[in-house]
Amino acid sequence: MLYFPDTYFEDEVRDGFYVPGMMKKLWAAQLEVLVAVDAVCQKHQIQYFADAGTMLGAVRHGGFIPWDDDLDICMKRLDYNRFLMVAQKEL
Repeated sequence: MLYFPDTYFEDEVRDGFYVPGMMKKLWAAQLEVLVAVDAVCQKHQIQYFADAGTMLGAVRHGGFIPWDDDLDICMKRLDYNRFLMVAQKEL
């Protein structure tokens, strides 16, 4: 489980864009899901990677893009098929 200090959920302005605390709660929930997906992928040697806005945010913003509200990951088809086979049991 991830730890987020209470101050993480405070409203703020990032890169000139207002980010409400509710958006940060959404980001925290997405990160919790990513940790769970990562654990399954690590256990079963399934490769995945950040894509689209998630990768751009990681590189350009050092985290989420301030106005983005989703998490984008990709897998090669064979890895995705393996993930589907184990995910229901693991998650």
